[in-house]
Amino acid sequence: MSDPQIIEGPGFRGRITGRLGDMLVIDAEVEADIPAHAADTEEFAIVVSGRFEVTINGTTLPCGPGDHLVVEAGVEHAIRVIEPGRLVLIGRM
Repeated sequence: MSDPQIIEGPGFRGRITGRLGDMLVIDAEVEADIPAHAADTEEFAIVVSGRFEVTINGTTLPCGPGDHLVVEAGVEHAIRVIEPGRLVLIGRM
């Protein structure tokens, strides 16, 4: 049986560390590229460590420690890992 506090997906493994209203706060290790996907709800992410290229609606942005992203609901986005690292994610999974 898997730990209900762990969320895994292509390229990442996250641990739920809390809640903000009905949203989850997740400490996520990002080790490999995360393929393009769209969430049903808005997502917010802060880069804690590592370096990434994030593509949102066809626009690619470099991201490193201290950078943050807001991805609106239904917007396709993907992450390419330059250097593995960690993100704090806030959203519904």
